[in-house]
Amino acid sequence: MTTRFSISELAEMLHVPVSYIRQAVDALANDLTGESFVFQDRNWRIGPSDVKRIQEWIVEHQDELAEVSRPRHRRVRSRRVATSDSDD
Repeated sequence: MTTRFSISELAEMLHVPVSYIRQAVDALANDLTGESFVFQDRNWRIGPSDVKRIQEWIVEHQDELAEVSRPRHRRVRSRRVATSDSDD
């Protein structure tokens, strides 16, 4: 029986974010071997023979992936409490 990896397992193995793996798998869906398949809508089981292909896709598209995954600037709001200067 062939060992298959989930998207999160593959992301951990390749030391990349899960979103990178998901984008690669979605882009390569028609090119992956029969060992890799989708089940329950978007959950993938990825065969070992496709790991190299996914890794190469990520390397080729590294700039695009990094640009998409950049976090937005964090909006910081500060509140100032007005104190009354009345003498009691």
